[in-house]
Amino acid sequence: MSTTATTQMTTRASTSVRYEAHTTIDRPISDVFARLADLDDYGTWMRRTGLFRRSGQTSRGRLGLGTAYFDATRMGTFHGEVTDYEPPARIAFRETLRWFGSDLMEARPAYVLEADRDKTIVHHIAEGELFGVMRLMKPVAALLARSERARTIDALRRSLDIGRGPRRRSP
Repeated sequence: MSTTATTQMTTRASTSVRYEAHTTIDRPISDVFARLADLDDYGTWMRRTGLFRRSGQTSRGRLGLGTAYFDATRMGTFHGEVTDYEPPARIAFRETLRWFGSDLMEARPAYVLEADRDKTIVHHIAEGELFGVMRLMKPVAALLARSERARTIDALRRSLDIGRGPRRRSP
């Protein structure tokens, strides 16, 4: 599978953190969207070596705009909802981590997918806000966010390559 990726991490004087990545995955857009939209399945393709532990849908019914979910991490459990859902082109989330009744951070990961014949161009943008004591941790939070988002994109790419036979190489 040929992929290219570029990443950019922007940190500002405020409590905001932003991450962008662009990559191409050698799979149809419907496959990539389906993988991103299956919240209960993230545990099968996301390795538990970073912050991620598990995730799942908490509201009933089919996934769509407003669907509630949880995202368990080493830092705690984020609770969120789907904020953009347009198959197979866009999906976005907003999730909040709370400790002892106080908001510590909000994350807003979003994916915009473009079909390029039988490949998919993935535009991933994740923004976050830090609150309270977490504002003091901005440099560490920015590094953790960058690492975790890059790990998510790599895991997505790897997971979609599983089950495909060896690629034929041109001489």
